[in-house]
Amino acid sequence: MQLIKHFSEIDETDLSHVGGKGLNLGKLTRAGFRVPQGFCVTTDAYRLSVQGLSEQNVDAVKGLVLAPELITEIQAAREKLQTATVAVRSSATAEDLEEASFAGQQDTFLNVNPDELLDALKACWASLWSERAIAYRQTQGISDEGLAMAVVVQEMCKADVSGVLFTVSPFKAEVAIIESNWGLGESVVSGAITPDSFHVSRETGEVLEKNIAAKREMVTDAGVREVLSEKQDVPSLTDTQLQALMQLGMRVETFYGKPMDIEWAFADEEFVLLQARYITTSSELTHPTLGADKVSVAKLRQNEIQRLEVHIETHGTVWCHHNIAEVLPAPLPMTWAIVKEFMSGAGGLGKAYRGLGFHPSKRVDDEGILDLICGRIYVNLNREAELHFDGFPFAHDFNALKQHPQQAMYAQVQTDITRSTASFWLKLPLHIIRMSKAEMRLRRVRLDFDRLLTEEVFPAFQREVEAERACLYTDLSDAELVARFQTWRAKTLDDFAPEVLTATLLAGFSLQRLEAVLQKHLDETAAKTLASRLISGVSGNLTVETNEKLWQVATGDLALTDFLKDYGHRAVDEFELAQPRWRERTTYLEQVIASFQQEISDTDAQQERPLHFARQAEQREDAASELSGILGDKANLRKQIESELDFTRRYMPFRETAKFYLMLGYEQIRRALLELDNRYALDGGIFYLMPDELERLIDGDDLGDIIATRKTERELMLQIEMPDVIFSDALKQIGAPVPIDAAETYTGVGVSVGVAIGKARVLLAPSDVDPSDRDYILVCPSTDPAWTPLFLHAAGLVMERGGILSHGAVVAREYGVPAVVNVPNATQRIADGQELQVDGDKGIVSIRHGPP
Repeated sequence: MQLIKHFSEIDETDLSHVGGKGLNLGKLTRAGFRVPQGFCVTTDAYRLSVQGLSEQNVDAVKGLVLAPELITEIQAAREKLQTATVAVRSSATAEDLEEASFAGQQDTFLNVNPDELLDALKACWASLWSERAIAYRQTQGISDEGLAMAVVVQEMCKADVSGVLFTVSPFKAEVAIIESNWGLGESVVSGAITPDSFHVSRETGEVLEKNIAAKREMVTDAGVREVLSEKQDVPSLTDTQLQALMQLGMRVETFYGKPMDIEWAFADEEFVLLQARYITTSSELTHPTLGADKVSVAKLRQNEIQRLEVHIETHGTVWCHHNIAEVLPAPLPMTWAIVKEFMSGAGGLGKAYRGLGFHPSKRVDDEGILDLICGRIYVNLNREAELHFDGFPFAHDFNALKQHPQQAMYAQVQTDITRSTASFWLKLPLHIIRMSKAEMRLRRVRLDFDRLLTEEVFPAFQREVEAERACLYTDLSDAELVARFQTWRAKTLDDFAPEVLTATLLAGFSLQRLEAVLQKHLDETAAKTLASRLISGVSGNLTVETNEKLWQVATGDLALTDFLKDYGHRAVDEFELAQPRWRERTTYLEQVIASFQQEISDTDAQQERPLHFARQAEQREDAASELSGILGDKANLRKQIESELDFTRRYMPFRETAKFYLMLGYEQIRRALLELDNRYALDGGIFYLMPDELERLIDGDDLGDIIATRKTERELMLQIEMPDVIFSDALKQIGAPVPIDAAETYTGVGVSVGVAIGKARVLLAPSDVDPSDRDYILVCPSTDPAWTPLFLHAAGLVMERGGILSHGAVVAREYGVPAVVNVPNATQRIADGQELQVDGDKGIVSIRHGPP
């Protein structure tokens, strides 16, 4: 039994004793590479220490009393190291091997003092039994039987720069990728910051491409620190250093005989190796000469899985393709950079929440609530739960959502006391005060916030936009265009958006309160259905008004040019900055107008049109009568319901009206980008850049390779099939074919009441509709305002995503169209032309085989 092995003593036969990380550090040391000194506490030491435990779990392992002989050997080995502090890292026996990566599954501790070493050792051992690690082993098919852990203890490297080197790029077989940041490498490896990224020729060492990030923070031996302002936007490595690092990487690859993922540091004017592992992927990717799209897609998939593994939380992490993802499913880089910041605690979203008395966490401030996974936007439900009150144990039930994944699409956070900390209990009075103040502020703000928006905020913003439209961007210099881009980004998303988001939050708050009051006399389903009927056909929706104005264009009562003056800032997929606005390209509008003109010539259809709104008014009156019968003589409850209903009806239209005004400012952001794109002949490439790269563009840097690489990466990413909901213990579902099982009925969420029968029109884009189609059941992924004209001819609506406050639901209620949303893979399960019945009351879509 050998309890300690120094790196210089480790050879190929020691895998089962020192684990994958320890084995690689030993191999690199013995091969003569510069590696900070260290030793491994072997699996023999682990087995010796746990042999008396009846069960191995986190608490039991942390509470171990170590054998005196083990303590003596560890202390003796520690004294041979030259640094005041050490890094303590897990080294599982299946870790860092060719077929699996345990990256992020066990713990790492940096800057460990001598008196903290034994506790850090036991904490590493205990992480072998965390919920996260157990779930990962289950998904990888790794048995717990005989499992043991070695622990690496290594000198802390006081690095000036650190990062990772992939000796083969997933996009080009002849290129390597280097990522770096100031300070220690944890910031790069963990994904906590966006690092500098360099593409280097494998053959010549020439630096082919540089992507210099705005590096605001770095990890040091004293913790996270702010980067000096003069170093934030400059490359963290010189060309000479990159070439030297590339040579070192190729030596490591030659030594191992395979492409490698290398962690490195630059300290005391030389590069040292902190770790090296095979690039983890399927066997077909073990050599760079394969280089086909299939290989690249597989590599990208594996990279995304590894990146997510690092961020898995103890209780599990859930990502959901909802919220803004419904209208911006796969953003280009420019749009993603802007929206990610906007949907953070420090962005417009956080400002809206703070304005209503909430206290988002620092993590939400720094990271936001969105993640981009394989090119698609997902809401990180764990971080979303931290939007309300920092430190309060709001959470989603991972296991419950795992049983019913579609419930994750609009899941409500719940209090989970099991996740509370000592700090929470100490601050409980503060939390109570904060919650009480937020409740009072919500009630106070909604008294007249709708009036404030309508009479002051909207008109003022519209006047600013109209003045800006008069400015000819062709007359501005490049620097002035970048300044205009930054100005309107701030005006629109930092200043104006929090105001309109506040209105949409008040709509959701009022609806929840209305449903809660109704549930005093009805079950949850009945209460939600009655609430939906009571708010159907609410007037004041600018998206519906846009549709009415288009009808006037079709009848000749309004010129298209006049329509475009007021509504030309809208677009299909309008949250994507790369999408042309209607005033730039009228093709889709002309298609809608042609469809309306066919209807004008159809007398029966014209007579049917006003009935849409009449039916909604009648339905609303019927619901009010039903409510009156339920309440009887309960005057106080009646007053409470009428109050909540009034607020809900007042604020619900702002769900759509907010987008109308928001897009006014969004168009100005696009105008600046479009002018720069035209000047530099990028052919849309500007939207593949990041905001902080615009200065480099106008300074004369050639960013063509960056644009080309990002286009290729995005095209490959979008080939990866993705589930609507991702669970951290089932990351292998990423890229797996989505099972499409045909059925006779599909259950979703009813968001607009009534029953409709018609033939399915399965559409992925609103422009795919046939202008002559009538009385169809619209089946689509989700909708935005560009889909609104299709509702006029639709008998019913089925969407893959959405909730009661989503665009499709709001507009369906306006038009009296029965609607069911949250039907997974509806566009694949339902065939175009199939006869459907949509039951908006029960949330059921049925396939019909007989006559209507």
